[in-house]
Amino acid sequence: AKEKAEKSDRLKSEFLAQMSHEIRTPINTILSFNSLLREELEDKVSEDLRTSFRTIENGGRRLIRTIDLILNMSQLQTGSYDLNIREFDILNDILENIYLEFKNFADNKNLKLDLICKTNLTRIDGDYFTIVQIFSNLIDNAIKYTNEGSVEIIIYLNSASELCIDVKDTGIGISEEFMPRLFTPFTQEESGYTRTYEGNGLGLALVKKYAEMNNIEIIVNSKKDRGSTFTVKFCKSLN
Repeated sequence: AKEKAEKSDRLKSEFLAQMSHEIRTPINTILSFNSLLREELEDKVSEDLRTSFRTIENGGRRLIRTIDLILNMSQLQTGSYDLNIREFDILNDILENIYLEFKNFADNKNLKLDLICKTNLTRIDGDYFTIVQIFSNLIDNAIKYTNEGSVEIIIYLNSASELCIDVKDTGIGISEEFMPRLFTPFTQEESGYTRTYEGNGLGLALVKKYAEMNNIEIIVNSKKDRGSTFTVKFCKSLN
């Protein structure tokens, strides 16, 4: 029975990996040509058409992120992900790259995206891929659920000399009623066909699992209609 279950898990992972590749390849082709056309026609088309180019890009990237989330959750459920703990710089190796990746997304919504570093102690031990996913999901959510104002990524040491990164937004916030289910897979505060915001309810569930794998604590402070702050705390003193 155990061998049968392991074989089933392996086949499921292989199928999802293959499907991911089959979907991702044409989407990347579409995004590449969309980018090429946008640059070529930038000064020759109307604002409506420029908006259409941005919509194609945002839609394509959302689809790729959805595929990644499904694949990542499958890896965790089947136990097929292997942690690779190493040392790296959270600012130079991760956050600066993610900031640049999401700058266009923020600009398209007329939001201010700031990366603020208040410490020079930014080297940590962890699994690079899963830590990238933690911040990609948190920053993606912060921008997605903020209609006006700003998103800030703030790096600092707390009073216990633990490295913390705040992802702070001026968005729609989270209700007290929903907070206990915030990290449950496939749940969102708004659901059904009438919901305002897109998504599949996997992002924060993955954030929680990846945090546990890296000895990271996620602290959430939020008020409905006032904004949210997600604090990523690395539970190891850097002094």
